[in-house]
Amino acid sequence: MHPMRKNLLKEMGFSEKAIKIISENVNMLDIENPSAYAKHQSSCGDILMLSLKIKDDIIVDAGYQYIGCAGLQACASGLTEMIKGMKPEEAGKIEIRDIINYLEGIPKQKYECAESARDTLRKALGK
Repeated sequence: MHPMRKNLLKEMGFSEKAIKIISENVNMLDIENPSAYAKHQSSCGDILMLSLKIKDDIIVDAGYQYIGCAGLQACASGLTEMIKGMKPEEAGKIEIRDIINYLEGIPKQKYECAESARDTLRKALGK
């Protein structure tokens, strides 16, 4: 990641962990033949597409694609990391604060991105 972009993200209020996740494009991938899939558009217009691979009632892989801001990317990446190894019913209980805490902080104005990630997951799980 270009140092200027990293500095801008830091100045906005993204944690080092969130910046690292953004720079590494963690889990930004297509899951082949997903067990569950959802597309969700937030009120700001950002779109998140989430794919899950579930085997023996465990989420074994998760990936996403998005059209939107760095906040949505960080939240989607963080969420996909969080849910791997979880049962779908456990994952369905994840809240906005859980995503923010996992990322160790994002700007307050990006909390809606955590909400969008949570809502997309719930949609994929049929909740």
